[in-house]
Amino acid sequence: MGIGWEWALSVGAIVIFVAGVEAWKACKRRFGWFAGEEEVEEEKLGLRQGFVSFSKSFSRSKSMGSESAGEKLASVTVTEAMFSRITHPAFVAGGFFLALALLLYRPQRFLPDLLPIDSPPSASKIQADLGPKLCQGAEIYFPGSAEFGEYNERWSKAAEGDILVVVVPGCQRDVATASLTDAKVEFANSFNLPFLAIGRGHGTPSALGTIKNGVLIKITSLDSIDIAADGKTATMGGGVYVDQVLAKLAESNKVCEKRDGPCSLSIPSRYMGYAGLISDNIVEMDVVTANGSEIKVSATSNPDLYWGMRGAGHNFGIVTKFQYKIFDYPKGQDTYYVTYIFTEDKLEAFFTQLNRLINDGNLPKDISSYALYILIPSISPKVSIYDASAENESSDIAQPVILFQLYYFGTPEEALPYVQPFLDLQPASASNATTAYKNLAHEATGTGVGDPVCAGGTTKAFFAAGLKRYNFETYSVKGMNAVDEASSAYPHREDNLLVSFTVLYPPSPSNDAIALKYGPQARRIWAEGETPARKLSVYTNFAFGTEKLQEVYGYEPWRLERLLALKKEWDPRGRFAFYNPLTGEDSPVHPNYTAGAVYQPWMGLLTGSSIISTTNAFIHQLFSS
Repeated sequence: MGIGWEWALSVGAIVIFVAGVEAWKACKRRFGWFAGEEEVEEEKLGLRQGFVSFSKSFSRSKSMGSESAGEKLASVTVTEAMFSRITHPAFVAGGFFLALALLLYRPQRFLPDLLPIDSPPSASKIQADLGPKLCQGAEIYFPGSAEFGEYNERWSKAAEGDILVVVVPGCQRDVATASLTDAKVEFANSFNLPFLAIGRGHGTPSALGTIKNGVLIKITSLDSIDIAADGKTATMGGGVYVDQVLAKLAESNKVCEKRDGPCSLSIPSRYMGYAGLISDNIVEMDVVTANGSEIKVSATSNPDLYWGMRGAGHNFGIVTKFQYKIFDYPKGQDTYYVTYIFTEDKLEAFFTQLNRLINDGNLPKDISSYALYILIPSISPKVSIYDASAENESSDIAQPVILFQLYYFGTPEEALPYVQPFLDLQPASASNATTAYKNLAHEATGTGVGDPVCAGGTTKAFFAAGLKRYNFETYSVKGMNAVDEASSAYPHREDNLLVSFTVLYPPSPSNDAIALKYGPQARRIWAEGETPARKLSVYTNFAFGTEKLQEVYGYEPWRLERLLALKKEWDPRGRFAFYNPLTGEDSPVHPNYTAGAVYQPWMGLLTGSSIISTTNAFIHQLFSS
């Protein structure tokens, strides 16, 4: 590639400066210029001699005076001589020109926290700088194009944020830094732009919407799936999704841990009773870190990061590929499921029976369930509510009903003992069916690819809580509880249930206010309603973004300390800051994440806001022209 002009200028200037200084001193010694006091001073301290004069000044000073005085003077002279080497004009000049080269080469890389990002690079600049460095097949889209809107669309409208450019990788190398080629993360760092990697855009945490002038890395193109020869693991690209994975594995009669719907890969799953959490089954990951480098992460390679990635991985890097445990279907690929609808008068009886089934976390591993409150016009009872604004001073309001589904990995006959108690409650509607497990999301819950629930265009907000008893969403936790709670960063293994007050609504500030008013109230009631009352526990992917750090990442001090230490080591500048980020003095979030003052490591070197402001203004003025 050759040397850049910035480095050529600096290296050349250092050579010329050093050569000039040495030539000048040689002339002074040869012709006796400026002899006298200067010569006496040189004899005493040796401060103006050349690079090779240190040993001479040391030996000369040791021979002066008595032994004790000579040793004392030698000590002083050694210190002064060492200081003279460090402060030698050639060293000072070299450091100056080296720093100048670095600043000219990439000012925003070497002064990332001082330089503003309110003047992002133009589309033509991005295309020229980034385009030639990407693999064949990579795509770059800018606001205004149809493709930009398609790739930036999220499940929740509130998560879209302010995106400057969308980059779709052509290969795995496009996300990492390989050889001398800058990848997209490196590109974002070089301009001090915030970046965000997403799959199908199913995330809902409020921090997602705070990104400004962001580089969006859409990794859905990294969707390879390769089953190992021994059939025990599969290597998958970081952009795979559930429907795709299940269909591919089913061809070999294999299955893996998965989330209910196809929109993403998450942590709780239907086969959790057999194999534990999704994160418990990850063997190895290719991870792009905050500085753009790619590393292997496993139990034997970067084991501390392996611990943190399984439960808090969005704080540390982008997974571009991972090796994952798979297994044979334990009872064939078919899943039997029932769908029951209960009216409000059956509420207490229903949850009493459901808690019996859950049995304090001892739900049989072949069973999982799902329930929600929903309005069904043909079934929902109506009640008259006084309405002062209406002419007749009352209106009929439909009441929600409970839609309950139970899934069993086996035959209807085997499932009967578990479903009969719910039938005995005389549901308003009852149905059952058997389907291939890979089709369960679409046929049973309506959460398959293309189903309305996975469509964007509205705001979705989760206000979730983990409970011991009484639930809306239940999985067998036997496999999860068989794993040591200290083996990964996931902190919620004692939660038997996952409940969420989920709000879907047209985007508007007034609707946001309503959601923020009632959502936290609902989950507080759940947490306080347990006996004994528990501290709020929120599964990371269902966190809204206003929770306390302990509520999402665990209350154990050792766990938080370890996570914050990993954040400081792997992401000291807080670049991964847009998905329930780990925050604190040792792990500053990105300045765009929140308004107001944000701790930065360099602030400790400065005193007074006026100095910080002046420094920012000076740097901006220097490099904005």
